[in-house]
Amino acid sequence: MKKWHVILASLASLALVGTLAGCGNSKASSSKSNSTYKYGSITIPAKNGTICGAPNYIAYEKGFFKKNGLKAKLVAKPTDISDLEAGFASGKYDALNGDFQYLPAIQNGAQIQAAGGIHQGCISVLVPKNSKIKSVKDLKGKTIATPGQGSTAQYVASIALQHAGINPQTGVTWKTYDYDLLTKAAEKGQVDAIGTVDPYAYQAEKQDGFRVIVNNNNSSNSQKMADMGMKKSGSCCYLYLSNKLTKDNKSKANAIVKSYAEAAQWINKHPQQTAKILLNKKYVAKTKFVNEQNVTNLIKQYHFGLKKASGKADVTYYAKQLKQAGFLKKDTNVKKLVEQAYYTGK
Repeated sequence: MKKWHVILASLASLALVGTLAGCGNSKASSSKSNSTYKYGSITIPAKNGTICGAPNYIAYEKGFFKKNGLKAKLVAKPTDISDLEAGFASGKYDALNGDFQYLPAIQNGAQIQAAGGIHQGCISVLVPKNSKIKSVKDLKGKTIATPGQGSTAQYVASIALQHAGINPQTGVTWKTYDYDLLTKAAEKGQVDAIGTVDPYAYQAEKQDGFRVIVNNNNSSNSQKMADMGMKKSGSCCYLYLSNKLTKDNKSKANAIVKSYAEAAQWINKHPQQTAKILLNKKYVAKTKFVNEQNVTNLIKQYHFGLKKASGKADVTYYAKQLKQAGFLKKDTNVKKLVEQAYYTGK
């Protein structure tokens, strides 16, 4: 019996040592995890199938978030801007790759700030190949379809309209169609022109023969495009951060900015590898047209790179344009709005 008591006691001791060792490993693992992710977790509403959302995916896939102490989670991006606003207000979301369509939302209380321009234009206004419309001036009295009221496509078209002397509120009729139905609506004669984002705009032009009337990517610094309101080398899309971070946790906010800056720089240097990642990881749905070559071409056109100072100047420009077009309040103080809407990192 004594022999069995000794054996059982020995086993119990080994079990205890193993348990303590396991606890120690658990603490060590937890400590290592905390060390790896210095700034904790962030949630980004990123997944919506667009190519211009590449910085979200590359920052995640190439480890830039992790490198800068952030444990990132990419989730589906709500189509309704009010759902995005609610997500940021509640602390559910931390960052967003979006465009200047959020300026009216910020004026109305959305809890986000832009932190830098992240790439140039991805939006076009197009007409079917046999259309008699040759210029923006020809759009007077016509019907334009976009993916939604208050969408950036509508804003880009409106800026061009007002530069052509057409009131965007009364001089045209606006209709809304889903992205994949816009070209069909124009081809059937239900609308005269469409405003949409890539890859839909690129496909309409290259595959369906649509003609581009306006493109908001003025990376060539064309005066003709500038005369239509398309700012020279102007940023179309921006990095947005939650006010909860920019006001209360600047270190974490700056870590996010750094991650996106590094991702955008990587994209600009590796457009083809970026295209492969977007398609192979199914962030962008692959089709016969939306293939590696075409996605690479688009990425090259966007000139990715986080621009802080010039990004603020671009936001100021578009705020003035949106005020003139009637999408911001008539008494908007643009300077004050931009100070509210832009995070400088200080």
